[in-house]
Amino acid sequence: MTTTDAALLEALGDCLGSGDTLPQALGKVSMAGGTAGWWTEHVRRSAPADVPAPAALRGTRLFEPDELSLLPQEGPDAAAAPSLHALVLRRRRGSARRRAVLWGLVAPFGFAVLTVMLDPLPNLIGDAPFLWPEVRGFLELCVLGAAIFAGLPALLRRPGARARILSMCSVVPGLRWFTTLHAEEELTTAVVPFIVEEQVMPAGLLAASSLLAWSPLASALRAAAASARPAGVILPLGGLEPIARQLSWGTNLAVIRGVTSHQLALRLTQRGDDIATLLTARLRLTLRITGYALVVVLSISSLIGMISRGLPGMPTLPGGDVTPDQQQLEDLLKQLEH
Repeated sequence: MTTTDAALLEALGDCLGSGDTLPQALGKVSMAGGTAGWWTEHVRRSAPADVPAPAALRGTRLFEPDELSLLPQEGPDAAAAPSLHALVLRRRRGSARRRAVLWGLVAPFGFAVLTVMLDPLPNLIGDAPFLWPEVRGFLELCVLGAAIFAGLPALLRRPGARARILSMCSVVPGLRWFTTLHAEEELTTAVVPFIVEEQVMPAGLLAASSLLAWSPLASALRAAAASARPAGVILPLGGLEPIARQLSWGTNLAVIRGVTSHQLALRLTQRGDDIATLLTARLRLTLRITGYALVVVLSISSLIGMISRGLPGMPTLPGGDVTPDQQQLEDLLKQLEH
């Protein structure tokens, strides 16, 4: 989602939340002019007529398949407003995380470029080829850079591929910490539109289970939805009691504070923001450390290669080849010393 799309979708949610019908809301958003005009016209053409906003928006192409679980199946037009705000928030968090991670990899990638540039320089002294190793190194870096900065983000934007990657990472020690934290972030986002009287409705638990189909939390959420208490029964954990043991103490505390202060939606949103900030920072740090470690390994390998090629005045490694030109230069240096 671009910044413009997020702003337009958020404005549409604000209009629906104020009591406007979907046609009225689209008419107000189109008054902004520019991109808003063709965007609202596209929504009008793809949304079924004479249908409440929740069902009409599900018929448009504004959302990814996994995002449809956050839209209510039925209800008045105003019921779509919290879901639109949650979707915009989720997309913005994801975009901010991708940007932060990719910018964090720029410096290690720059050091890798410098290493590739310097590695073939000793070949200028002897008769070893220089141009081809330089070109080959840059081609390899270009392929790697395209995979990291273009291919990986494109892959993660596909719901199916993203779910498979997250599912695999959720069973790997070390990576499991990141997926567990991400699952809580998704949970706090998914249930907020379905909070009624400081309780998470079964529809919210089912929406979260659909969004977290890759996570072990999914089955627990479905079980919690099946055993939900009747409406009007106030629970300390807002209907999340069956999965409380699988959540962090910070999330459980946010739920308790929200139910007690009658601000459950706000507390869960704030908790989601805190998790997103922590997850992004840890993920960026981990990838930067990994990137620098690879650069160090590449630099050590390059240094070993330089020594093994036998530079004048430098010791060669056992088994290292010395070219005739290098041998002549070393003999000349010995003569000058005498």
